[in-house]
Amino acid sequence: MGLSTYDLSLWEISRRALRSEKLRFSFERKTKIDLQKLSNAISDSAPSIIIEMEKDEKITGDQIIIRNNGKIIGLISQSEPRDTDCLWIPNEINKFWNDFEKRVLHLVEAGYPGCIGCGGPGSNNEWDEEQNRIEFRELRTK
Repeated sequence: MGLSTYDLSLWEISRRALRSEKLRFSFERKTKIDLQKLSNAISDSAPSIIIEMEKDEKITGDQIIIRNNGKIIGLISQSEPRDTDCLWIPNEINKFWNDFEKRVLHLVEAGYPGCIGCGGPGSNNEWDEEQNRIEFRELRTK
């Protein structure tokens, strides 16, 4: 049995985050995310990765926007973005964040991105965001 669409998306956004030069997470002010904890854990193993936290009051609802050098690389939201360069994960943000932290720390401990063969499931395949969205849409209609 293969991994779920959610699991594969989670691995992919975790790899993208760790390959980033400058990450920025935007979310609603009331969202309870301990970004400092994740930042400290990553810095201990990969000091070249810089994580900034932005609590953007313009962001409303349950969503997280993940940027690398200003470009949106991921959106955790029930609303699908138009840009297919952005990885979309329609999930509840607290569940996503808990899973994301675990995946990122697993990859960091394995030596990603500087290692060979330690990128987790799907790392040897080119990401297909169009197919990812089709699968998420199908899951939502069930």
